[in-house]
Amino acid sequence: MESPFYEKAGRYLHAGISENMTFPVHLQEEMEIIYCLEGSLQATVMNQVREVGEGECVLIFPGQIHGYHTKEHSRVLILIFSPAAAGVYGRTLQKMCPETPFVKAEEIPEDARIALERLCAPQVRADGNLCAAWVLVLLASVLPGLSLRENRGPENMDLTWRLIQYIGEHFQEPLTLEGLARELHVNKYYLSHTFSRKLQMSFREYLNHIRLDYAKRLMRVTGRPLTEIWAEAGFESQRSFNRVFRDMEGMTPLAWRKKEERERA
Repeated sequence: MESPFYEKAGRYLHAGISENMTFPVHLQEEMEIIYCLEGSLQATVMNQVREVGEGECVLIFPGQIHGYHTKEHSRVLILIFSPAAAGVYGRTLQKMCPETPFVKAEEIPEDARIALERLCAPQVRADGNLCAAWVLVLLASVLPGLSLRENRGPENMDLTWRLIQYIGEHFQEPLTLEGLARELHVNKYYLSHTFSRKLQMSFREYLNHIRLDYAKRLMRVTGRPLTEIWAEAGFESQRSFNRVFRDMEGMTPLAWRKKEERERA
């Protein structure tokens, strides 16, 4: 994924192009916007699931559980930014959420489509200030057309949503399946079955996905040493961090960081 960041006074913005995006359902405190450029992908936002095709958008507000799965091919623009980077719209993003997060191609306002197309341009994504400006244009155009309600989360959180929320809030801490089962007051074998049945992966695989995603974000936006990053992301050791990184990214953390730096140059 091509992924330049903009970071200034607590405001940050990630804008990139992703091929064949697949990521398990998870929780984050940033706004996320997906714009499908080619193909399609299945998007899950809270309890809503839909196949998102070319020219369509997904708007994930802060605190909403979401994930993606590409069955064949997808190419998407992905925007992730803190509410603080959204200017006057920041409070709306923090307090509200749309009745439906999916926007059909014909429902995207013209100004919003222009902003999305500009954000697809490498020279725009490479300029943090210009990128941030187009994000504000996008929000100004698309938010008035949404049916918004207060963001209270799902009314009935089943076990899957509860464990996703708990891991999203505690992944930086030492976590075990046994400890998670105690916190959620369920049998650990039933919890293990829930991971394999609902998330199609083991507890450890899911936890590694979440930790690695956070570590990669720190590697993009900071110059901090890897020894600090893997520890903050929750990995038990540099050895386990390196192993998980190679398994998921096909290269070492240092090689990946150098590749990202070359792409941003």
